[in-house]
Amino acid sequence: MHSAATLQHCRFCNRLALGRAKLRNADVLSAPQLHVERATTIRASSVVDHAEAHVLASHSHEKVAAANTDIAAVSSQRSRQRNLDDSLPYVAVLKATKQHRHPVQEQQRALADYMQLPASQYSVLDAQKIERIDDDTFVCYVGGLNFLGFVVEPVLTVSVIVKERGPVVKLLATQLQGSRAIMAANDRFDATMTNIVTWEGVEAEEVKHLCSNTSIQVALEVPKWARMMPTSAIESTGSRVMQTVLNSAVPKFLKQLQKDYELWAAGDESRKPVGTGEL
Repeated sequence: MHSAATLQHCRFCNRLALGRAKLRNADVLSAPQLHVERATTIRASSVVDHAEAHVLASHSHEKVAAANTDIAAVSSQRSRQRNLDDSLPYVAVLKATKQHRHPVQEQQRALADYMQLPASQYSVLDAQKIERIDDDTFVCYVGGLNFLGFVVEPVLTVSVIVKERGPVVKLLATQLQGSRAIMAANDRFDATMTNIVTWEGVEAEEVKHLCSNTSIQVALEVPKWARMMPTSAIESTGSRVMQTVLNSAVPKFLKQLQKDYELWAAGDESRKPVGTGEL
């Protein structure tokens, strides 16, 4: 019995000593591991903080670079816009129209026959204002016009196409004459003009009418020295000048056409001019 108890007590002591040894070993091993884990955690936290700081700094640099790019783009756009404003033409569009009817007493030869004469048999009507170039092409000298303080003398080259009830006059080219500044504007405008000339009436009536429907449009590049003026003011002034010319010239043209018809109807085939500067 005593031996068995002694043996059991020894086994218990051995187990107790072994347990204490394990605990000491555990305490010895856990301290370094804990130190390593804490150091690793600190280093990881430092890396994360550094990465976050790098990202924030990168974002900040990107924002600054983007802002600088936007500023440069706006500045470049404004610079280009200023250059475009200086280089692009300032165009003023001038317009005028005139419709007029002139009564004509029909003669021995019908007005309808006169209106269908080929252009080669036309009188130039006004020797000082109209010049024949060929059978259906004429040059018209409008005379001096006051525009923006300058005297402009347009020279028009027109073609004549005879239709069923009369001729259609169309502008082929325009040449401006005058001062050096006016001459320099010849390549800075575009003009169109049409004059539809017809006759109206019925055979039973002795009084017929000569009719003109004239329209003209000029697209003019405004010179730099005149750009301080509103384009609308230039258009209004120019259109008023052209309208004044048409208001005067179209009725005079139809009166000269009436005289030429009366000469032709009376048998005069000379086709000499019937006016000297009235147009």
